[in-house]
Amino acid sequence: DLTENIKHICQNCGADLRGNYCVNCGQSGKAAFDKSVFAIIGHFFEELFTWDSRFFQSIKYLFLKPGYLSHEYISGRHKKYISPLKMFLFTSFILFFVMIKSDPDQYKSLVTEGGEDNFMKEFILEEESNSDKSHELFVKEFNDQFNDNITLYIFFIMLIFSFILKIVYLPKKYFYTEHIVFTLHFFTFTLWCFLMGVICQGLGEAIVFFWWYFVPAFYLFFAIKRVYHKTIWKAIIVSMFMTFSYWVLLTCWIFGTIAISAVRAA
Repeated sequence: DLTENIKHICQNCGADLRGNYCVNCGQSGKAAFDKSVFAIIGHFFEELFTWDSRFFQSIKYLFLKPGYLSHEYISGRHKKYISPLKMFLFTSFILFFVMIKSDPDQYKSLVTEGGEDNFMKEFILEEESNSDKSHELFVKEFNDQFNDNITLYIFFIMLIFSFILKIVYLPKKYFYTEHIVFTLHFFTFTLWCFLMGVICQGLGEAIVFFWWYFVPAFYLFFAIKRVYHKTIWKAIIVSMFMTFSYWVLLTCWIFGTIAISAVRAA
């Protein structure tokens, strides 16, 4: 068994293990071989309050080398980088803090300043007309629902995305946690693209669309190529399917959050 043959070697730095922890880098000898969901959560809590040069190194690789962090983490090299969950939560905090501070009144953006041919605007107004609440109370509750839950809803989208990856690579017998790691890194990058779209929204819808849909699509191809495939044609086929899945899920996340917020505010 290959795992048994390499258990005496630290998967983070390559040094020989003498005990439960590597004397060279400090990583647990079992960390690289624990493929459970609890291992990812445990790694997150282990370094929750640890901020050092690993953060900047992780961010650098996230942007410049798609899929590299996922490949490193899956290969057992954990100690050098921030955990995928911690990086995602930090990014989501930054994104939604900027969103809420820059434009907390989502009702105004979607309805008051929305275009005439906007079906989401019509849906929100229909829910408001069916509600017995005052306009001011409906607007307040809509904004509260949107701002409080948009972060939560993205986790459902990510869960579906990772499950699709699991189905696509079912014959390869990857651990499901490895798809979760890939998904966390990919959506961390996606959130930074989302932030760029929010910052550039004054330049027009085309720029926002470019940052939210096309930049992640290019990134996804290179990430899939690095993590899952050695041949470019297989990477192209899978990345096209996963890009389409991402586009559908992203659209469901955006419009779903708006629709749920309107329904719950009514």
